Amino acid sequence: MTNVFNFHKPKTAAQWIIFLAAVGISLSSPYGTRRFFKELDKYLSEKRSDEREFDKRKLTQALYYLKKRKIIEFKENSGKIILVLTKKGKKRKLDYDFEAMQIQKQQTWDKKWRLLMFDIPEFKKSAREMFRDKLKEIGFIQFQKSVWIHPFPCENEIDFISEYFSIAPYITFLTVNIENDVPLRENFNLI
Repeated sequence: MTNVFNFHKPKTAAQWIIFLAAVGISLSSPYGTRRFFKELDKYLSEKRSDEREFDKRKLTQALYYLKKRKIIEFKENSGKIILVLTKKGKKRKLDYDFEAMQIQKQQTWDKKWRLLMFDIPEFKKSAREMFRDKLKEIGFIQFQKSVWIHPFPCENEIDFISEYFSIAPYITFLTVNIENDVPLRENFNLI
C-alpha cells in the first residue's frame, strides 16, 4: 500500500489524533482501522528514530486524554465509527504548519497581557532554545530571563508549541493586567 495519507507534520500521538479528527478519518471496520494504524506506525518508524518513538500504548493514552478533555469524540454514522473534533477541539486545532504560525492581532486590544513563564530542565536544553526562538518569531518579547510577554490571546498557540517540543509540563501561562505598561505598549505599537 502506498502512503496515501501523506503524513508530514504531527509529532506526538495527541497531535496525530487531532490531525486525523480534523481531516475526518472514518474508522469503519476493525480491519480498516488496523491497516491505517499499521501504515501510520510504519511511516513513523521510518521517519523518526528519536526518543519520541510511536507505539500503540502512547496512541491509546492520547485517545483517552483527548476524549477525557472533550477535544475529540466518537460518533456512529451508518455503522461507521467516526473520530471528530468537538467544538472545544476545533478551537484548539491549529494548522499544523509550524513554520507559518502567527498570533492574530486583535482589532481592539483588551488591555491584558499574556505572560508566559517556564522552567525547562537542562536535559531538554535544545527544546528550550528552540522554544525561545519560536517565541521571538511569533512576536513575544522577553520580560525577564524565563518570562515572556505578548498583548494578544495566544493560549492555543502556546499549547501547540509546548506540545510540539514536549515541554508542556514546564510552562505556566497567565493573562494579567500590568500597571504602568507604557514601555510595553510602545514595544508592541499599542499607543
